[in-house]
Amino acid sequence: MRSALAVVLLCVLWAAECHAQAQSDQDLMSLKIEDLTQIKVYSASRRLEDVQQAPAAVTVVTREEILRYGWRNLGEVLRSLRGFYTSYDRQNSYLGVRGFLRPGDYNSRILVLMNGHRLNDNVYHSAPVGNEIPLELDLIDHIEIVRGPGSSLFGTNAVFGVVNIITRHPAGDSAIEASGVVSSFMGRSGRITAIDHYGKLSALVSGTMSLDPGQSHLFFPEFAAPETNNGIAENMDGLHSDSVLGDVQVGDFRLQGWYGNTRKKFPTASFGSIFNDPAGAYENQRGYLDARFHRKLSADTGFDARIFYDEFQYTVSAGFIPEDRVVMTANARADWVGGEINLDHQMGKHSLTFGVDYEYSPRIQQSTGVRGQGINLYYSNNASSLTAAYGELGLRPFPKLTINAGGRLDWFSTFGSAFSPRVALIYSPSHKSSLKYIFGKAFRAPNAYEEYYFNHITIEPAPRSLKPEEVLSHEFVVEHKLKPWLSASVGGYYSQLKRLVDQVPDTATGLTYFVNEGRVHAKGLEFELDAKHKSGVLGRASYEVSQTYNDQLNRRLENSPRSQAKFTASGPLSRHALAGLEFLYVSAMQNYRGTRVSPFALMNTTLSTRELWRRWQLSASCYNALDRRWFSPMGPNDPEAMIQQDGRTFRFKVSYRWPFRDAPVQP
Repeated sequence: MRSALAVVLLCVLWAAECHAQAQSDQDLMSLKIEDLTQIKVYSASRRLEDVQQAPAAVTVVTREEILRYGWRNLGEVLRSLRGFYTSYDRQNSYLGVRGFLRPGDYNSRILVLMNGHRLNDNVYHSAPVGNEIPLELDLIDHIEIVRGPGSSLFGTNAVFGVVNIITRHPAGDSAIEASGVVSSFMGRSGRITAIDHYGKLSALVSGTMSLDPGQSHLFFPEFAAPETNNGIAENMDGLHSDSVLGDVQVGDFRLQGWYGNTRKKFPTASFGSIFNDPAGAYENQRGYLDARFHRKLSADTGFDARIFYDEFQYTVSAGFIPEDRVVMTANARADWVGGEINLDHQMGKHSLTFGVDYEYSPRIQQSTGVRGQGINLYYSNNASSLTAAYGELGLRPFPKLTINAGGRLDWFSTFGSAFSPRVALIYSPSHKSSLKYIFGKAFRAPNAYEEYYFNHITIEPAPRSLKPEEVLSHEFVVEHKLKPWLSASVGGYYSQLKRLVDQVPDTATGLTYFVNEGRVHAKGLEFELDAKHKSGVLGRASYEVSQTYNDQLNRRLENSPRSQAKFTASGPLSRHALAGLEFLYVSAMQNYRGTRVSPFALMNTTLSTRELWRRWQLSASCYNALDRRWFSPMGPNDPEAMIQQDGRTFRFKVSYRWPFRDAPVQP
């Protein structure tokens, strides 16, 4: 596998060299591809800095890459990168990071932001990575992926990393954009975006609707009996989603709002529900308003202030008791408001970042009942608050050495305080190289579902109050530019996770409850080559080996592959056409039941165009192009040990852009 990966990468690099000799600098690609090697990131330190000087291992994925590889959601973007992998249970997508993946925990140990605004909700702390909450990738400018603990700046959930989605600014020409997609299983979606300017005011408004019936017949061998429709779930895979994004900027003021809604049927008979019952479905709603003010107080000092409002609502239903069918529903809803003030100051070669956060949730509501019978099995309505202060100091005691040291103190009304420090040493022997050592501590606060939920049927109250999970991490990273367009990185990490929140059975009642009992340690090595050539050729190849152990049971953690290999390559076929290739390999793993989930290798391809006739763009993608049979591990509340994923599927997309007014000339 490693030899094959190296051969493919060398072929791509050779193609880049040959292509560069045949093309002038004013080539098929805009020079912004070359400029990506100098890109600055914000999310590692809450201030702009070069990637090589960031106190973390950082990857930036651009809009150009998203278009070239045909990625459909955030999970597909992340799984193409070293250290990440995903699973899908026909309900939600789950993100694995460096050997740690728990189907059913709703991605609560990764923090996802949109323009710095937290997208993890306040009930399950779930991070949206799949189609369960629609994030329109066409509206993304770039994505910053910061690996390792991030609680020193961002607080809870930033255990394994921070993903910050930076959306497109309402800049450039005033225009109307429209796109349409058709895909396998009669899926279709459409987007309309308007961008306009009036004096100092710039605005972007976009709406997207999607309808995907999914596979009409799905076979589950666990239910292969006449009384359960011979294991065939009929029309139980459909998804309908819509989203709206609005972004208005006037001078130093920015107001952004986003809302997404998904309705999804699921065929897996989770939690003991009736197989192939049409009631099995959920609806997920998430939205926010964020008002932000940014001002440069001086050439060396920047000031940010923002206030926000968020809402989240989730409803799931399923049929139970085949002999006397009843439909049970569970609901969760939360609203929260807050504000933040951030100050960054440059002191010669040194820097200082300082900020304070406040958040209040007046309503965190959960309930379970029987539809149509007025029977409530559980109801709770709680409130909580969070106050935090953070700071980070960047020191340059010597020209080639940078020391970053900082931390954050959070105080929760539910359990008290949590302190998260981070220290990074960055040595740069030249402008081409950097060596980093990062120590960090992060935490995950118990979410409202773990803290409050019980129904005396499957879950009972915890015997004692839950404490936050905690991770201690050590990481070494070596980054080097082999050529201006080619960089390499090698990294190693060791992490210890303590007080993991687990569901354990009560020996007296047989019901489960939540408790801080889990302990895990992880170690691994990561290798990556990244090419961005001015000729228009892009390439990234990575290989990772990891060992993640359950310390209590003294065995390898569930759903943890030993190795992964990733390869992406894209380049121009002609003046207007582009080709993209993605290869993913994930080694075998064991699931919760000790069943072996076979390794898999997938290949995805995309053909796309630049703007044709100055207005049209086309793309065609083929996923699992070799039609491999592959599986995802399932969670402890599912009757299936693993679930087969889609074979070869297709997506066709057409986009149109109509510029109706030139961008205003800046004085």
